Amino acid sequence: MNIKSKSSDIKVVRFKSSDERSLYFSLYTSHPASYGSQGFTLVEILISITILAIVMSILYGTFSTSSTNVKIIEDRADELSSLAGAIDVVSNEIRSIYPPMENYLEEFLGKKDRIVFTSLTHFVKDDDPAIQKISYLFEDGQFIRRTWYSDSGGEVKKDTLLLNNINESSFSYFDGEQWIDDWSDVKNIPSGVRIAFFYQGRQVESVIPVISRR
Repeated sequence: MNIKSKSSDIKVVRFKSSDERSLYFSLYTSHPASYGSQGFTLVEILISITILAIVMSILYGTFSTSSTNVKIIEDRADELSSLAGAIDVVSNEIRSIYPPMENYLEEFLGKKDRIVFTSLTHFVKDDDPAIQKISYLFEDGQFIRRTWYSDSGGEVKKDTLLLNNINESSFSYFDGEQWIDDWSDVKNIPSGVRIAFFYQGRQVESVIPVISRR
């Protein structure tokens, strides 16, 4: 085999026999890297793409799960914040109940689904009286705070939604010996008020002592 160079870029290879020619091409095609022909095969490329797809799927699944968990935690925090706020408002106003007085304050009404009383409240606007007639009631799966105010047309009620999606709700009243669902002594107030309900799948119960302001 003779190799002659005709130019700086082209080499001419001459073979003495067909066997020598076959051997030359056999070595060349079997070891292309030794002749400056380095690269990736189709199989290697497909394997790389498959591995990349698997890694991306894992990363996406992790990110998606994390985002979902964050949303659940935020929603749960909002629910607990609303619940704690509602119980705090109710507790403050029930603790500050004024007993009914002759020709002065409203009678105390205590039913299983509602409670009506007069109380000192801090949840008022600047021009509203601090002592108000207040009611808390369970109605159509809602926990509502109701107040009344007077205008030129008479007494007008104002409802504020505290909680939604309420189930198995009730008020009960402690008479000093036992808990009852219906408070019939409208001229006196109970020693304590218990609120019980289910909210967002969890059972809630709060016992509030009543501080007489007579």
